[in-house]
Amino acid sequence: MKDWRSIETAPRDGTIIEVMDPDCGTFQMRRNPAGHNPIFQKEYGNGIWECPGNNFTWSEDEGAGPRYWRPVAPPQP
Repeated sequence: MKDWRSIETAPRDGTIIEVMDPDCGTFQMRRNPAGHNPIFQKEYGNGIWECPGNNFTWSEDEGAGPRYWRPVAPPQP
């Protein structure tokens, strides 16, 4: 866990990063401050974490969401 940082310090500008929760796993995602998933979020305006293909979202509402982040590793040659 030495490479992981607290999610509160994660970039929220659309940069793709790895996010993680020990109980759910690791995913490449970006923060969309205008995004919304009505199934998991009661109100608009809170933003949401999205996978690059927008096929998976993760809400931080009600204390949920990823707990840690780290930069995406560059591809290996």
